[in-house]
Amino acid sequence: MTGAVVFSASSVNAYLDCHLRWYFGYVLNEQGESSEAQAVGIAVHDAAEMWLKGTIARDSIIHVGDPLRSLERLFRDEILPTYRDPILVEASFQIEVNGIGFSGIIDALDRQDMPPPGSFVDWDSEGRDMIDAYAVYANILRDLKTTGKRPAAGKYRFNMIGYYLGVTEGLDHEVDGMQLDYLIRTQKPYYWQEVQLLPDEDEIAAWAAQLEAVANGVSRADYEPTGLGTYVCSYCSFQGICGPYQRYKEVTNG
Repeated sequence: MTGAVVFSASSVNAYLDCHLRWYFGYVLNEQGESSEAQAVGIAVHDAAEMWLKGTIARDSIIHVGDPLRSLERLFRDEILPTYRDPILVEASFQIEVNGIGFSGIIDALDRQDMPPPGSFVDWDSEGRDMIDAYAVYANILRDLKTTGKRPAAGKYRFNMIGYYLGVTEGLDHEVDGMQLDYLIRTQKPYYWQEVQLLPDEDEIAAWAAQLEAVANGVSRADYEPTGLGTYVCSYCSFQGICGPYQRYKEVTNG
């Protein structure tokens, strides 16, 4: 079964959260119940894509009601101006890692003209100093998240490493830096930026090992409710159809 399954960062995280959650979503293809936060995140993401692709004007606002209006304005006013030259927007990829399929969608790869790190002095034949100022171009892998609170640093590290491999190996672009752009959905929404280092060989190997462990679990049809009684149940969209969760509630509620 492993060879027939193409994993994604979302599906790997779902399996790590709860094996039964993965079964509901990726074997039974249940849709589950979408929360308001998920709906808002998708809507903001769609608006951001249209701005970055230039299909709507940069001074536009799509939705008129809060919270979408305030989040869209925040993206437009504080994040959109930081983009210089997006060379990839919502770009799909699929790669193979140790015989396991892995796919995803890149939010954006932004080519930025960075300030020069410094100048160096050269001397011409007459001893005059000549300043050679130069620009450094960098491809920045960027991912947009909408969340209710500021996440811990590195929360989406697995995702970002997967996207890094997708861009470099699947789409054949260089990546010089990685950045998460968070729209923090508090009473007064704000923008939070997290810059991540590029993964080294050891971290990529650990990432591949985690992917392989999940693939092996799926291959064994290990769909135990491993998230039962944890925070996972509080946001799982399959609560209503999850028998173990319903029985757990009956027991814990007396």
